[in-house]
Amino acid sequence: MSYYEGVLNPALVGKNDKVLLQQDACYDHTRYSEIFSENLYMLENCSIARGINSTTSIKLIDDLTWVDLLAKSDKSITW
Repeated sequence: MSYYEGVLNPALVGKNDKVLLQQDACYDHTRYSEIFSENLYMLENCSIARGINSTTSIKLIDDLTWVDLLAKSDKSITW
């Protein structure tokens, strides 16, 4: 069991919410893609730094796209 498996509560994420994987959360990308089939993103530089090839359900984004994603969102939660 990974650290992120213990803190993840899918009930807190609505169907229109967006989930961004960054840093070590990228290691659990397979589990996240099983839970969140839509609106799942991963920072491309985090993916490259960890040698992770994301699944097709995860959209790789750069830092500028990440900023745009945050700017278009009403709220942001980090865990």
